[in-house]
Amino acid sequence: MMKKNFFAVALSLLTCTSIAALRANAQSCPNAQVFGVHRTQTVDNTLRSQFEVIYFTTNDPHEFISERAGLNRSPSYTNLSASQFIARLDGLEREGMASIRKHQSAISYLGEMAELNLERGSVNAGVISTSMTSLDPTYVFGLDRETEISVYKGSRRDGDYYRLSMLSWFVNVTTAGATKTVDYDADVLMKPGQTAVFKLMGDDEVRRSGAARSYVAITLRSVSPVNSAALGSGRADVAER
Repeated sequence: MMKKNFFAVALSLLTCTSIAALRANAQSCPNAQVFGVHRTQTVDNTLRSQFEVIYFTTNDPHEFISERAGLNRSPSYTNLSASQFIARLDGLEREGMASIRKHQSAISYLGEMAELNLERGSVNAGVISTSMTSLDPTYVFGLDRETEISVYKGSRRDGDYYRLSMLSWFVNVTTAGATKTVDYDADVLMKPGQTAVFKLMGDDEVRRSGAARSYVAITLRSVSPVNSAALGSGRADVAER
C-alpha cells in the first residue's frame, strides 16, 4: 500500500511539473487530476455572448504586463477597457513593436465552449488561420495553439460581472509526432467592454517566441438575449477578420 501511495504522489508531481502551467488568480496545481479540465457549464440558450480574440506578440517584455520582477515572478494577467487595449496595441503596431498573428470573433450561448485554434496553413507555413476543432484526430498537426473559451454567469456574489473561462494548450509538432501541453488555465471576472490580456510565459512558449512575448487578449463585447430565429444553432459561431 505504501508503494502504491508513493507511486500516485510521484505521478501527480510529475504531471504538475510537465504541464509547466501559468496561472491567473494565483492558481497552483494542488490536484493534477482536475487541472486543465473545466467543469461543464449549463448552457443558457436564451442569452449569447459576443467576444473577440487577438493573438499577438510584442518585442518589449514590459508592455501590458511588466517583467521587472523577473519572468517567473511577474503576473501574467491584466484587465483593461477595450478602448485602452486597442489604443495601446495600435500604437505598438505603428512603432513596429507588436504584430497581430490572428484576430477573430465568436458568438456563443452563455456557458457554451468555443474552441478557437491558431493554425499553420498547410500550403504556406507563414499563413495563420483559425477554425473550429476538426473531428479528424490529425488536426493537431496544423496547430500552434489550441484555446477554449466560454462566458457564463457565476454566483450572485459576482454581481453584474460575467465569468470568462480560458484554457489554452501549447502545441508542438515534430517529425516524431505532435504533443499538446496545457500552459494557461484562467477563470476571470469581466463586464462587456473590457479586455482580458493573458501573457503566455510557459517554458515552451518562451523557447519558441525567443525575445518576443506572446499574448491572448479576449474582449467581451456584449451579452444579449437571443431572438427566436437564432435558437437551436447548437454551436459557437466563429468568424475570422
